[in-house]
Amino acid sequence: MASQSFDYLVVGGGVGGLVVATRLAEDPKITVGVIEAGQDTTTLPEINANVHIPAFLQRNLTKPEVDWTFMSTPQAGANNRPIYLPRGKGLGGSTLLNFMQLARGRKGEYDAFEKLGNPGWNWEGLLEYFKKSETFTYKESDIEKYDVQLDPNAHGTSGPIQRIFPRWISEQHFNFIEAFKALGVPYNRECNNGDNTGVWTNSCAIDPVSATRSSAATGYYEPNRSKSNLVTILGARATRVIFKSGDGNKVAEGVEYIQDGKTIVATAKKEVILAAGTYQTPQLLELSGIGAKKVLEANKIPVLIDLPGVGNNLQDHLWTTLTAEMDSKYESLDTLLNDPARAGAEWQLYESKKEGMFASITSVFAFLPRNLISNDSTILQSAKGLTLDHVPGISSGAKKAFELQKEWLTGDEPYPFLEIAQIPAFFPALGTTAAPGKTYFTFFVGLAHPFSRGSVHIGSSDPTANPVIDPRYLDNDVDTEIMINGLKIARKAIATPALNSVITQEITPGPDVQSDADLKNYIRDTMLTTYHPTGTASMFPREEGGVVDPTLKVYGTENLRIVDASIIPIQISAHVQASLYAIAEKAADIIKANP
Repeated sequence: MASQSFDYLVVGGGVGGLVVATRLAEDPKITVGVIEAGQDTTTLPEINANVHIPAFLQRNLTKPEVDWTFMSTPQAGANNRPIYLPRGKGLGGSTLLNFMQLARGRKGEYDAFEKLGNPGWNWEGLLEYFKKSETFTYKESDIEKYDVQLDPNAHGTSGPIQRIFPRWISEQHFNFIEAFKALGVPYNRECNNGDNTGVWTNSCAIDPVSATRSSAATGYYEPNRSKSNLVTILGARATRVIFKSGDGNKVAEGVEYIQDGKTIVATAKKEVILAAGTYQTPQLLELSGIGAKKVLEANKIPVLIDLPGVGNNLQDHLWTTLTAEMDSKYESLDTLLNDPARAGAEWQLYESKKEGMFASITSVFAFLPRNLISNDSTILQSAKGLTLDHVPGISSGAKKAFELQKEWLTGDEPYPFLEIAQIPAFFPALGTTAAPGKTYFTFFVGLAHPFSRGSVHIGSSDPTANPVIDPRYLDNDVDTEIMINGLKIARKAIATPALNSVITQEITPGPDVQSDADLKNYIRDTMLTTYHPTGTASMFPREEGGVVDPTLKVYGTENLRIVDASIIPIQISAHVQASLYAIAEKAADIIKANP
């Protein structure tokens, strides 16, 4: 560290932190410090290999070098199981762990940000930043192979994050598409221009030359690591934001952190920017005296700013699986485990041509609106009486977002509420294992717009203790009914001619799980998170329980901003990575415009 004083001090080296830090550091007169609890994974060879090779995407989950390995409180909706909640640690944040999807939600979901009190936050305002963040590389053969019709106004050509079509797909990729088309799901040739409804092939965050993961670290940090005005402080756990004393709006003057057992303070001349993520940003706010008075007082922390919205409005996608065994003549990624010779040949193909199974991730999806989820009235009837009255600390802004979400479910516009993806491998439900020598495919069945609203709060004043995370998964009948219907749709899909001849048997939920009651219990026994938490420092008006204003400044402060998924007021029907890049790019421009 050349200096402990910076113009801008950023807490967190994930998407929000690295995008904002590198964009601010484009001005050589500006100094930027990034406080990151993890390390630079390029200095950890085994971890680095597992991060970068697409087929190894699950290998670093639960590894403490790169994963915070949070757990939720026991969830009543999951038969009282605590749920594993991975979050990335290290330069790159969760882009070191995620499944590399670069999907976007529906146009109206981003327009909702503006409807909820945030001028300038809408689809059109974010589209330029989606484009700014990416370079989409494709061949004409990709267009023909995947039957896509790309909108040139929807894609970037010179951004830091690399986007490509899949280098390898399973034999069941197009069968999946045909199966859902047979169920009446429209085929979508361009899923990134504000309409993600239907079945489609996705493009992913993979480098076209190296066929490795394109992350916030490789895209934003690597090209800027040698800049003297961009300093990373690694292995440093932020413990609180320090404010100047005085009346009126509070002025952040620095951040306290622990590194190598020592407590150190870094100062900021202009701004402190929190990018610690949906779980740790509210934790840091509360440790700093910003949050609901009753939470702070219960943990003996002096109240600096009484901001009741901090830590509330948590929303997260969740999923379960249907797994089927295939006829042995069909391949899947299981082949890499079953056949060492074939695995060796695939590795040679990857090393020599950057193609094949090791260059692969999940790449085919169906996003279904309510009218394609169920024809009966159960979901609609359940939605009519749905409220948030049972949720502690819920704000009026969160209630407005909730009512808007109900309109999406019951209205005529096809907002997706269910995600089904094909994973070309055995993807275990809890308590299941693959049989040696067999090949499988798995339907990932996910809830795209959960109605549950949870919370994240400190459980003590100890800054090294994990936050208390209660997502309240499946705390309502609508979410549960959508998931039950998702499994039924998956079963209908494998019964279509496109897939029926491929399948030898259903493994999970299995032939004994047929009634709605049995399916509900299976979901409660197996559901996990899709790792997309949002909302715990929501962008609402202050009087409606907001934590940040439309410039992402924390209410009651002069120079404390938040740039991460915690500011998203209403969940989107997409894996959130691409949206976070766009939000962070927009945030960087907002900050630059108000130096």
